Amino acid sequence: MILRRFRLGLILFAVLFTALIVGNPATATAEPAASQPGVGASGLPLPRFVSLSSSRVNLRMGPGRQYPIAWILLRRHLPVEVIGEFEHWRKIRERSGEVGWVHKSMLSGKRMGLVISNGNTGEMTPAYAQAGEGKPVLMAEGGAIGEISKCRGEWCAIDFEKARGWMHRENLWGVYPTEEIE
Repeated sequence: MILRRFRLGLILFAVLFTALIVGNPATATAEPAASQPGVGASGLPLPRFVSLSSSRVNLRMGPGRQYPIAWILLRRHLPVEVIGEFEHWRKIRERSGEVGWVHKSMLSGKRMGLVISNGNTGEMTPAYAQAGEGKPVLMAEGGAIGEISKCRGEWCAIDFEKARGWMHRENLWGVYPTEEIE
């Protein structure tokens, strides 16, 4: 009888101790609270495209410097998609699908577009003086980055360092399929 009560007491103690440890906020890893659908903690829309403001950005496993670095992004102006927010941290997705957290100071609201191709090395994508009209005014290689200044219908105006033109939006990562930019 005494042994049975001792076992019961020991089991009860183990259950309560486990509940105390697991339920303790200091020992639990807090996942950032979700913002209302379509709006981040900053008041800006989610998801949205932005670009990297630095040529070296640490993509972390969580929203804080205490989290390990999963990837290092090494391309200034690379467009990325903000898909979540927590305080000063932004959860981003880059074109290959990798997801991680960066400090908001590493991001710019400048709209950049990454020229995407079908994966063929050296494949060039045309840009036109007017949306889809006439001869191409430039040919951009997959991976080229330019600033998106306008998008209307299926076309986006994009400015590269030494040239500008209109590209079909399906050839750009950094703009949504129906998004209008003025």
